[in-house]
Amino acid sequence: MEPTEQTPPGLIASLRRMAEALLSVLRNRIDLFGVELQEEKARLVSALIWTAAAIFFGLLAIIFITATVVYLCPEKARPYVLIGFSLVYLLLFVNAASCLRRILKEGPPPFSESVSELKKDLAWMRSRE
Repeated sequence: MEPTEQTPPGLIASLRRMAEALLSVLRNRIDLFGVELQEEKARLVSALIWTAAAIFFGLLAIIFITATVVYLCPEKARPYVLIGFSLVYLLLFVNAASCLRRILKEGPPPFSESVSELKKDLAWMRSRE
């Protein structure tokens, strides 16, 4: 009989355990990504609905308040009152647009938890080498 080269059973078992661990970590991260995707989707839909409602009712309030104030003013003062309201509304719009822009830029990036966990996994794997 000629001797055959076999890998020790410990090496194959170690490779199998390492592959299973890697697949388990990968599955865990994919699950986390899926959960975060659902949360982001729900958050976005909710934000869009509330934004639309706020804009609609805000515009209604502005229209009726402006119409009431203009109606109650003397006829000669109405053009000046309308100009004043226009300037105030323009300033409010500019302020709101800049605040919205700041909020969108300062928020955490989507899927930050998944990225953070993947970075931790990579650092752990490098430390084991």
